[in-house]
Amino acid sequence: MIYRHAETDHTIDLHPNPDGTLTARIGEATYTVEVEERGGDLLLTVDGQPVRARVAGQGEQRHVAVIGAEAAVFTLERLTRRSSRRAARPANAGDLAAQMPGQVMAVEVAEGDAVTAGQTLLVLEAMKMEMRITAPFDGQVVRILVEPGQTVERGQQVIEVAATEA
Repeated sequence: MIYRHAETDHTIDLHPNPDGTLTARIGEATYTVEVEERGGDLLLTVDGQPVRARVAGQGEQRHVAVIGAEAAVFTLERLTRRSSRRAARPANAGDLAAQMPGQVMAVEVAEGDAVTAGQTLLVLEAMKMEMRITAPFDGQVVRILVEPGQTVERGQQVIEVAATEA
């Protein structure tokens, strides 16, 4: 499978092992992964290191929230081999939405600001963890649709970014 994260394509291959673990190959790196589902969370052990995550799907996108000391949210888009070669973004690619219900803790940019891929735009809190919504590409903030303290629903558009022309 090929997934895109932050404008970079990653090839991910999973192979089950006789002992119930998985061998995960991501690019050139190989990991041994144990997976247990508990209460909607995935309890993973990756090369002996515990990781707790929650995954939500929306079309070809997967939102992965890593829970714990190094909390983070990643949005992965599943691609076909053909679509991974395309550089074009959908027309609404800069319309960023909340991955789950939560509260806006901080807005770290203003309308008109230039932003770079991966830059934090705003911070949401959901289920006692902070999730950072980041710029998917270099661009400019067009609209901010929320303010600190506001509660948002899953899928609600929170900010719009226009790509910088190359």
